[in-house]
Amino acid sequence: MTRAGQLDPRLLRLGFIFCLLGYGTKAGLFPLHNWLPDAHSEAPAPASAMLSGALLNCALVAIWRLSQLVSAAGQPELVRQILIPAGAITVLAASLMLVRQSDLKRMWAYSSVEHVGLLALAIGLNAGPLFILHALNHSLVKVALFLLAGNLLHHYGTKRLSQLSGLLAGAPVWGVLLAAGAFAIAGSPPLRDVSQ
Repeated sequence: MTRAGQLDPRLLRLGFIFCLLGYGTKAGLFPLHNWLPDAHSEAPAPASAMLSGALLNCALVAIWRLSQLVSAAGQPELVRQILIPAGAITVLAASLMLVRQSDLKRMWAYSSVEHVGLLALAIGLNAGPLFILHALNHSLVKVALFLLAGNLLHHYGTKRLSQLSGLLAGAPVWGVLLAAGAFAIAGSPPLRDVSQ
C-alpha cells in the first residue's frame, strides 16, 4: 500500500480486472455466478453453509483489499466504474431469479448471489464499515439458514417449498429459527445496513 503510487497503472488495471474475474467467479458476481446455485442446492447442508458463509466473503474481502490498493495507486474511478455496475446488475439478476425458485436451498443460494452484489456495491462506493457489517450479518445468518435447510430436508425428505408446510406445528423451534433467519437475511431492523 505504501508503494501503490509506484505501480505501473496499465499493469495495475489489468491485474485488478483479472483478479476481479477470478475472485468474482468464486464470489458469484453476475454473470460468473452459474456454479453457485447448483453447488449450493446439491451439496450437503454443512458444505452449503461453508460455501455461502465463508468462501463468498473471503473472495469479496480479497476484492475489497485489491480495490484499496487500486485506490491508493490513484485510480479509485476504476473501482467505481467496474464494481458499482457489476454489483447493481448482480443484485437485479439474483432478485429476478430468487422469486422464481421452488427449492429451498436454491432460493438461499440466489439470496447469497444477491448479497454478493450488495457487498460489491459497498466496495464500489468505498463504504468499508457497511461492507464489514453486511458481510458479518450474511456470514452468520446464511450459515444458520443452510443448516436449517439441511434439517428440514432430513425431516421432510424434500427441499421443495410447496411441500414444506406445517413447520411451526411439526417443528416449532425450527420454524421460529427459519422465520428469524429469513427476517435477518432480508435486512430487517435492527440487522439492516446503516450507513450513517
